[in-house]
Amino acid sequence: MWKPLLATLAFALPGALHAQTCMLDFTVEITRGVGDIRPGTLLDGQAHFTTQGSFRQEGGSTAHLANGEMALDGTITGPVWTLITTSRDHSADLVGIYAHHVTGFAFAGISFEGPMALTLYGPPGTRPAAVPPVTQEEWDSLTLRRSFQLHAESGDMLAGDVTGLSAECT
Repeated sequence: MWKPLLATLAFALPGALHAQTCMLDFTVEITRGVGDIRPGTLLDGQAHFTTQGSFRQEGGSTAHLANGEMALDGTITGPVWTLITTSRDHSADLVGIYAHHVTGFAFAGISFEGPMALTLYGPPGTRPAAVPPVTQEEWDSLTLRRSFQLHAESGDMLAGDVTGLSAECT
């Protein structure tokens, strides 16, 4: 019983006990549409979350457990459950915000229930550590690619490019 707990604590990052709260507003330009949501459509999104501890994962990524919610177009929503971050000198840095149990969108009998992801990539070395960005400048530095996806169990996907993002974190 104690060994898994100790192993988890051994891999916890410095500062993992410090909770971070963020509110994000973003715009998605749809590139892969579904139903009436056609490519080129602009949809507004929001995400708010509070991190609740971190641990290293395979491949050099770090998981930051979180509570919060992500919403797209005001009606498609799901609880945020984790952020994944990387910080490397040989491949793109990453900050991904993931929601699950998504509700509010179905088309032709197919429910898009998740996961819903906002994924931001920066050139290698953009992030000095595998921790979530805090300042607007840190969020803005992730410029290599910015994407949004909402998946259905059938494999269908609503996707787009994040064309604007503002963040307020404490």
